[in-house]
Amino acid sequence: MTERVTEHTDHRQEEPLPDLDGMVRSVGEHVNRILRENLYEMKLDAGKLKRLARQKKELRDNLARCGVGDDLAKAYVQEFLQESLLKLFRLNEYTIDEVFYFRDRGNKNAEYLFDRLLYLYKKKHGQEALRVLVEENGLLDGTKNKITEKDILTVYEQRKRPLSFVEKLELLTWKVYSAYKGLGVIDELRDMNIDGVSGGVSGTPGDYHSVWMFYQGRSVHLAFLDFGSDRELERICRNICRYEQPGELSRARGYLVHEMADHSRVVVARPDFAESWMFFVRKLGAGGKRALAELFPQPGAQAAVTLLQWLVKGCQVVGITGMQGCGKTTLLMALVESIPPEYTLRVLELAFELHLRRWYPDRNIVTFRETTTIDGWEGLELQKKTDGAVSIIGEVASARVAAWMVESGQVGSLFTLFTHHAKTTRALILSLRNSLLKEGSFSSERVATEQVVSVVNFDVHLHLDREGRRFIERITQIRETPQTPEGYELVDLIVYEDGVYRRKNRLDGSTKKQMERWLSEAEKEAFRIADI
Repeated sequence: MTERVTEHTDHRQEEPLPDLDGMVRSVGEHVNRILRENLYEMKLDAGKLKRLARQKKELRDNLARCGVGDDLAKAYVQEFLQESLLKLFRLNEYTIDEVFYFRDRGNKNAEYLFDRLLYLYKKKHGQEALRVLVEENGLLDGTKNKITEKDILTVYEQRKRPLSFVEKLELLTWKVYSAYKGLGVIDELRDMNIDGVSGGVSGTPGDYHSVWMFYQGRSVHLAFLDFGSDRELERICRNICRYEQPGELSRARGYLVHEMADHSRVVVARPDFAESWMFFVRKLGAGGKRALAELFPQPGAQAAVTLLQWLVKGCQVVGITGMQGCGKTTLLMALVESIPPEYTLRVLELAFELHLRRWYPDRNIVTFRETTTIDGWEGLELQKKTDGAVSIIGEVASARVAAWMVESGQVGSLFTLFTHHAKTTRALILSLRNSLLKEGSFSSERVATEQVVSVVNFDVHLHLDREGRRFIERITQIRETPQTPEGYELVDLIVYEDGVYRRKNRLDGSTKKQMERWLSEAEKEAFRIADI
């Protein structure tokens, strides 16, 4: 927004400027007057009438879309609010210092000072502002998982600089927007390139210092931020899940799993189902699609990356396992790069998270998700009728989906990629076996196990340590061995030990021969000389 020239000759404010709530009320009343105004009673010429009607519609549409991850709508509303603040409160370079945000109390408020820090860093670093702010000032060194008021005050003293009138006006607009149509204290935080943000998940009743962010794989408590009241937390929860009107969040329907306009996943829960109002936003792929080699910077990682690329090109069924936040979805997204471009992809997810069309717009990709009326197994059943070559399952979360995936593995698509929360490869096999038994597909544990190991070829297990480092803990091949009591053996091909990826074993000859069937002539030559 360009700086405006004010014409006030008397710089004193005639009436005290209101606090944040007062400004929000005034702005809300101003917006409502504009939207309620009957243009036909103003006796305007046809051209002006049409122009004002279009502007009213734009304002109404953007008010409906802002606050749910739509950057363009947010920018439009903020620009409108900035003009409104200038008009309503006659702000200029003198009177703006009398606003609550910049007076003595505001200059000691950690929440307000954090806004200023984030604003200054955003001017330089865009959506990477928070990451740079944290790393440049050592706010989360070691295993630290809390940023306190003292931390913010210390950093502000080191990084502060005088703000121009335009910068102060933009900051004030941030604050008024966040309380009016935005997401309160998490509004700008949510837009940063972080893994996610949540609220209402800590503290005792009446304590609203419960803002957490998911930062590089670990949960961090932003103890200096405060929702202020249960009413404000409820407002944020209701706003954050209203994109494309997914339905009412009521006592009868105590939670919603949805997405925002930028494809962030959002989960909201409320009493009586939950002990308080709460929300969870996961910004999967916030930094964009990353190449497989970029995901694992540790020494020796190239061997693991090369093996994964050949497994996908060789049409092997691969399960990606690990704890929440360890990077399973990110790895799955990167593996798609290695799937031959002529193969069609069919994806099933609990909620839209991968958004593969966004990253691979020239590929034949269809994604289904579970709904309140359509189960995951129905989506998988439908996939068989959509000419799919490769099945991708965002998360094998239910017994029915697991059973369908295993049963169809021998006759369905060329191969399957899926994620699972199993802690070990043995646990993965047992979980899938139990799903077959639970669904009545088999009555014998031995036969069910044989079915699982005949379908699932490899387990890529990821780990997230306390410092937030993500790495492949091991790549394990599941080999059928009918002569053994269990009917299979687990062979670790690559293991992460002492900070380095180490090769333990290589693919056996029969597996290599099976993989070669799916390779082009040029790929076969490269595969035969590859050390895997």
